[in-house]
Amino acid sequence: MRIAIFLCPTQTAQLRAALESHDEICSADSWTTLENLIRLEPLSVVVFNPAADGTIDISRACRLIRKYSSIPFVAYVPLDAPFVRGIAHMSNEGLQELVVVRASDSPPRFRETLARVSSIQEISILLEAMQPLFKRLPVGLSQVLVDALRQPHKYASAEDIAAAAGMTVSGLYRSFRGAHMSSPKSYVVGARVFRGYLYLRDAGFSVRDIAAKLAYTHPRIFAHQIESVFGERPSRVRHSLKLGDAVDRLASWFSAPEPPYFEPPSRHTSSNGGLSLSTLTGPLVEELVDSHARHFDGFAKSPEAENATALVGRALEMMSDS
Repeated sequence: MRIAIFLCPTQTAQLRAALESHDEICSADSWTTLENLIRLEPLSVVVFNPAADGTIDISRACRLIRKYSSIPFVAYVPLDAPFVRGIAHMSNEGLQELVVVRASDSPPRFRETLARVSSIQEISILLEAMQPLFKRLPVGLSQVLVDALRQPHKYASAEDIAAAAGMTVSGLYRSFRGAHMSSPKSYVVGARVFRGYLYLRDAGFSVRDIAAKLAYTHPRIFAHQIESVFGERPSRVRHSLKLGDAVDRLASWFSAPEPPYFEPPSRHTSSNGGLSLSTLTGPLVEELVDSHARHFDGFAKSPEAENATALVGRALEMMSDS
């Protein structure tokens, strides 16, 4: 998890005790710094005390919760009288969880709370649609692909997915073909685009903010990929694309297209010894895809080549399946 916090020192220490070694904390010392972290950093959850700077500011907390509704907010407060009315106001604005000082902040319980609120419902809906494909994959790889949906900023390339799954890039491409999925690079694009779609539904995020959060080198690349996956510009996606339609389009993007039908070649004997053209070229194309998968993936790290690489990868995979 990657957690933004705006807390007093004793609360920060208690939170740290609940985290694991791979979790990250982004600390804010003011409301302004906290909003900047929310806008530009890829976060799993925000944990805050509305009085962290010494003055209770419920209105500022409510504004952030309302403005960035795709980010889970957890209020970490004492259950004192001054906070009770504020808790009601924040809950009405969409506060997802409350952790009470010295009541529900033991490390195991705090950890469970953070894990629960950071599990994004929209991603669970997409994962349900993806289950028929994921069932055909090795368990370790499917777990990495789930993580790529939850933390897409960590996976910039197919090589990152292969490394996390403990397999070679060529092995990754073979697994995708076996599961009838589009290329690993297309999966990386789709994972980032889906998270970008969730951010676009918040009024507080600009296209530039989202591109920065998702580690794009330029906002135009994010905008182009949004249009490639959803068929619409970011402004239209923000205002009109419903979740169900977005999930359907992502599931289609992640699935390999049906190969075209070809008439089987005639069985006449020729200079190739009587073997059909597909019999000869099929293994050669398979070997070509595997031996050059790493090259394709390295080339795809160039922003200008991302979409071209995905198309080339798909074309070769279709050839290898024919």
